[in-house]
Order: sequence, then structure tokens, then C-alpha cells
Amino acid sequence: MLNRTKVDLAGSLFIFVLLMIFWFLISASADWQHILVGAIFCGLLTVLWGNLTITEGHKTEFKLAQLFMIIKYFVILGVEIVIANINVAMIVLNPRLPISPGIVIMRCDLERSLVRVLYVNSITLTPGTITVELEDNLLIVHALTEDVAHGLEDWPLYRRLMKLEGVYKND
Repeated sequence: MLNRTKVDLAGSLFIFVLLMIFWFLISASADWQHILVGAIFCGLLTVLWGNLTITEGHKTEFKLAQLFMIIKYFVILGVEIVIANINVAMIVLNPRLPISPGIVIMRCDLERSLVRVLYVNSITLTPGTITVELEDNLLIVHALTEDVAHGLEDWPLYRRLMKLEGVYKND
């Protein structure tokens, strides 16, 4: 039990630091009042997070490889969003309006909830696609064109998230 407590303390410290970084980003101020309020709220959220993970029997795990993989993922997501914006703008500005909207039902083999939510939200953030539903391992997506719909099945971001999940599995 002592070893698990140490791992949970390290995980809690990691969550606290992430929340404080987010707090500094959204508050855009570094005076002592903002730091104090941020520390109080982040500490409270960290305690609540710890209670949730302890009751579920999970510990907060973090590996340095995950950080680099997530950073790379968000950079690629940003590029994908820019490319999709350009494609949607070209479709909308085309006088013939070459759209072929449709619903795609595809399988999502991601196992961890957080990774699945990240994937589903990445699809929705990318212009031209909207995630309609995720139930069990089936994902329903609305796509603006047929090309976009077929591209989802072999999306590079999906492969990246599969690799990220592999880091978890190789404990």
C-alpha cells in the first residue's frame, strides 16, 4: 500500500502542476491573488481527482514518452485543422458546391476513455466532420464529402492515439 501511495502522490503532483499551468494560461496574470486562488482550486480538483482514481482502483500514470507523443499529436492536429479549413473554404467558395454529405459508421478500437474522447473531439474540431455518437466501439461521424469520410478510416491521428495507448499497455 505504501508504494501505491507514493505513485498516487506523484500522479497527484503531476495533475496539480498541469492544472496550475492551465490556470496561468487562462488567468494571464501572475499576481499573488491569482496564484493563491489558482492553487486553492487546483488543489481541490487534485484531491477530487485522487478520490475518483482511488475508488476506481486506478492510479495516475505518467511517462515522459507520453508527453512528447501528446505534444506531437496536438501539433499534427493543428496542421490537420488548418488543412481541413482550407479544404472546406475551397468547397464553399466553389460555385458548383461539390459536397456529398453522409454518415460514416466506423469501428474505434481505442480502449482508454480519455484517448477515445480525445479522438472523438479531434474529429469534431476538424472542419468538415462532426462526431455524432460513440457507443461501445462504434463511432458515427457526419462528413461533408465522401473523400473526407473515407479518409477517417486511416487517419494519421488515429494511428498516433493507438501508439499512445500502446505506451500504457507496455507497463
